[in-house]
Amino acid sequence: MSWGLPPLCVAAVVGAALASLAVLRVPTLMMLSWLCADLALTFVRLISMLVMRRALRGPAQPTDGGFPLTDLYVLSSMLWCAQIGCGVGLCMASADPVLVPFACLATTGFVGGLAARNPGAPRMTVVQMISVVVPFTIGAVLSGQPWLLALCGLAPLYLVAVAAVNRRLHTDYVALLRAELALRHQAFHCGLTGLPNRTFLNQSLGSALEGTEGEEEHAVTLLYLDLDGFKSVNDTYGHAAGDLLLQLVARRLKDVVMATDIVARIGGDEFAVLLSGPRAASAEVIASMIISAVGLPYDLSQGTLVRIGVSVGIAERDLDASDSQALLASADRALYAAKKQGKGTFYRAPPARKDGDRISKHISA
Repeated sequence: MSWGLPPLCVAAVVGAALASLAVLRVPTLMMLSWLCADLALTFVRLISMLVMRRALRGPAQPTDGGFPLTDLYVLSSMLWCAQIGCGVGLCMASADPVLVPFACLATTGFVGGLAARNPGAPRMTVVQMISVVVPFTIGAVLSGQPWLLALCGLAPLYLVAVAAVNRRLHTDYVALLRAELALRHQAFHCGLTGLPNRTFLNQSLGSALEGTEGEEEHAVTLLYLDLDGFKSVNDTYGHAAGDLLLQLVARRLKDVVMATDIVARIGGDEFAVLLSGPRAASAEVIASMIISAVGLPYDLSQGTLVRIGVSVGIAERDLDASDSQALLASADRALYAAKKQGKGTFYRAPPARKDGDRISKHISA
């Protein structure tokens, strides 16, 4: 379903112009009612679209049981198409020599526009097109003009042809969306493990660090992981075994953390875990769980069991690590300190004090 503002405005102008012309040519209560319905429904569609576009730019808000704006827009759109159908039907039934050709042009334009602009909702589009074409055809029959009866056969054929075009557009639209999602997934995820990559982590870090420092809901802690003994396994059993081992490690990391945490593969045998909000305070506990989980044996098939370890560097958002690159660098230094004091441990970088000095704090598993 297309929410483009220009097409809606063009359709509104054409509909209102045709309804106004109908009132001038055939000044009846039915024609006047059509004009009023057209103006009212156009106003509702326009307001609902503007409110939706504004809401999409801001944070999601709960509906509190109210009528969703999307449903309101869809309902008003369906009613608008129905009143257009009734209007062109009245024009055809009037057999007015001016209204009839304009009604034919409007019907052709509306139906073709619906098919072209709504590839994402083919069934709704078909219903909208039927609500225009059927009253148009009935109006041609009620006109009593034999030369208009030919339209009764052409209108259904046109509807079928345009519906087929809309269906084809829908197929292409879905294929395009799938290709776009696949490319986006490749751009932001590791092809081997399926975990988010460094690019995704940098973007997530940037978003997490936008909050106000010092508030618990905006706390950010990064765990930088490096596997101990991976190179030995890779050299002994080959790259295929190394790739399988990385996949198994990725699964264990995802099992340890929560769905709200972000586990990313930085590159090679390095991983990262981003904790934000209240979860940031559990960094040491999570690091211990990661060390225990990664340290369990791995079955590389055909009875080949291997064991590796992991070292973890922990850095939290503070005065020295207030942006993504600084936080990554701080976590990397903490990882180096963890490896220096002994593999299979974690080290948390001491937080900076407001006077620029650092609190001396050393933590290990």
